[in-house]
Amino acid sequence: MPSQQECQAVLDMASLVEKALDLESVLEGILLRLDQALDLRGARFWLWEAGDAPWVATGLGQDHDLGPDAVNQSLVIGAPLLPLGRESGRLVAALRDNEPDQISARRLVNAAAQLASSVLALHRDLSLRRHTGENAAELDPTATHLFLAGQSEAMVRAQELISKAAPSEATVLLLGPLGVGKALAAQVVHRLSQRREGPLLHLDCAAWGPAELERRLFGRPTGSGSSADSLLEQATGGTLYLQEVGSLSLPLQAKLLQVLQEGEYEPAGGGDIRHAQVRVVASSTKDLERNVAQGSFRQDLFYRLGVMPIHLPPLRQRREDVSLLAEYFLGRNREQQAPHLNPQAQSVLTHYAWPGNVAELENLCGRLALLTNAPEIGLDDLPSFLFYREAAGSQEQQLSRLEEIERQEVVAALERNNWVQSHAAAELGLTLRQIGYRVKKFGLEGAIKKGRSRAQSATL
Repeated sequence: MPSQQECQAVLDMASLVEKALDLESVLEGILLRLDQALDLRGARFWLWEAGDAPWVATGLGQDHDLGPDAVNQSLVIGAPLLPLGRESGRLVAALRDNEPDQISARRLVNAAAQLASSVLALHRDLSLRRHTGENAAELDPTATHLFLAGQSEAMVRAQELISKAAPSEATVLLLGPLGVGKALAAQVVHRLSQRREGPLLHLDCAAWGPAELERRLFGRPTGSGSSADSLLEQATGGTLYLQEVGSLSLPLQAKLLQVLQEGEYEPAGGGDIRHAQVRVVASSTKDLERNVAQGSFRQDLFYRLGVMPIHLPPLRQRREDVSLLAEYFLGRNREQQAPHLNPQAQSVLTHYAWPGNVAELENLCGRLALLTNAPEIGLDDLPSFLFYREAAGSQEQQLSRLEEIERQEVVAALERNNWVQSHAAAELGLTLRQIGYRVKKFGLEGAIKKGRSRAQSATL
């Protein structure tokens, strides 16, 4: 279990990532914080490749024998650097003979290597954009955490695909459940593209009926409005992000296919053909391949949209990213020194199922940052619903959006009524049998038991 000192050291190192353009300074800062936590004899970053550019070694201390293979020596720890999903260097740290806890040291060195990998990947992307004329300082800071926090294999793969797809004109299809960050990924694709100076417009295809959706996307006929009333026209020279593209009706799918194939479209209700000069980024929470098989989605449109499909993993499949994301969100929501999670709280967040994915974690951290006055967030600060539905393999069930809202209402009512089911049922207008069914359905037995125990302890 990581100690408080380890957690603070990692948080201090993570705070350096925003300075990714000054690569040498950030790497030196990581080594200095590692030295403060471990009192090293020496440490070196060895970077023999990062993208297409070679990097020189950066280090601290006087031990010049710390080559990439120095881990064969006693009391020397090495960890790989994986900025592009493959090993492009190593961090090597030499401990002093009196180092008391090598397990803790290895955890810190591995964490430092992961953070350095994030810095290298982000530095490469920011440098590319700066050299192609974009001012990195103008980037929306909320768009950078997709690269900042994500060292799981699934996220590294998604980040690499985004970096490859963005500079091209290829249509990008973002796939994944609600809350994984598809809108953020669309923003990153746009800002890394050659169309970055143009507009980025967003249309939720699930939010409108077919007639209104057609009018918004394709505009009205000539004579009934300006050609600029269509999003395709407004997005000229930029990117149009179509959220939940699987919700389009078959006739609208045919019109979108014409845009992608021919670069032209007809306004709603008919009229003169118009030309589209826009890149399309689409997303879906639905299984579009299944929809194709069922006949509700055109196969030719699916192939056109899926030139570059990118799967964004749910948070339960990237648990190693939870703590880093949480610390990032906690810091972003506080103007002053942000509270940090103690090891027990980190463990609970890591094992929770996160049905709402990154969006749910972000909302929770915003709440914790506002309500926590202490420097540390512990178990007592966490809402009770986090203590059940733990890691994969524990009969975790997938809930629909409406079921998730219902579950949260039941949990909130139980919390307000000290976990007494009869009182919560009365508040919700349910019978005892009905709330008992929901408790069983949502797996709340463990949360009730823990909640009652905590309520009893508070009254002692």
